[in-house]
Amino acid sequence: MNNNNPSEAGGDKDLFFVSLNPLAPVTVVMLHVIFSSHLEWVHIWPKLSEYHLMIPDLPQHSRSRHVKPFSFELAADLIADLIRTHAHDGKAHLVGMSTGGYIALEMVRRHPDVVQSAYVSGVSYLMNGWQALSLRYPKIMYLGLTAMLNTPSAMLLKATGWATNLQNEELLREIRKNTTASLSTSGVGDTQRYCREDVVETGRRNKRVAVVAGGKQDHIEGAHEIGRLLRSMGSGGPGGGEDTRTFVVKNGIHVWNLQYPEVFAQSVRAWIEGYPMPMALDMLEDSPN
Repeated sequence: MNNNNPSEAGGDKDLFFVSLNPLAPVTVVMLHVIFSSHLEWVHIWPKLSEYHLMIPDLPQHSRSRHVKPFSFELAADLIADLIRTHAHDGKAHLVGMSTGGYIALEMVRRHPDVVQSAYVSGVSYLMNGWQALSLRYPKIMYLGLTAMLNTPSAMLLKATGWATNLQNEELLREIRKNTTASLSTSGVGDTQRYCREDVVETGRRNKRVAVVAGGKQDHIEGAHEIGRLLRSMGSGGPGGGEDTRTFVVKNGIHVWNLQYPEVFAQSVRAWIEGYPMPMALDMLEDSPN
């Protein structure tokens, strides 16, 4: 079932996506960070070969660049359509990093029928530090990122924490092409508007969600608050919202899937299968054991 040469699909009006291990019985959809592409997951997908993996380029990104304008809502609707058409039994576990995490939560809210569980990292409606500044001044974020992407790669690695041995030149080229003022404005705008009421509505769908924060760069209390809200809105029964948990990755950067791919894959598998999380992830205290 392990297939490192994924099949590809996507029409003129559809999202591009790759599909791996199509004979595996359980589908997992993986959603990337803003400005990135499906290549963000290239170090992860060989480590999850027991799952059918569907990995799209989000709207206005890479080979889905023709699908626009970008929004959480459009992405959620189109990915839900992909799941209904291509996933086993029309359902999938969702894995989302940062922007992809918000989209996964939006999918739970808008399309709970296609979601088995969700694993989201780098999400918060409470912001501080560099994240708050990025939301307040999207043009400065765009200009700063553009400048950094056009400097020697060592500077990018130092600024982001992206592991040197995992750097992917093809992904870097895609990030450079995807980093536009238009996408920066629309992506930041959706993040700015994301609020407590959105989390409450998502919680009412009663889905099991892992909320994860990178310990070095993410707003831990913001992630914790999302986890608390989702869990408080859940009802009883296995697999429901009461099983939501919040975790912190020791020494994790914001995009820690590009830092610790082995641990990331292990934690996704543990969440889907109900195993204990890897030791690198600490469960926050008010998540019940």
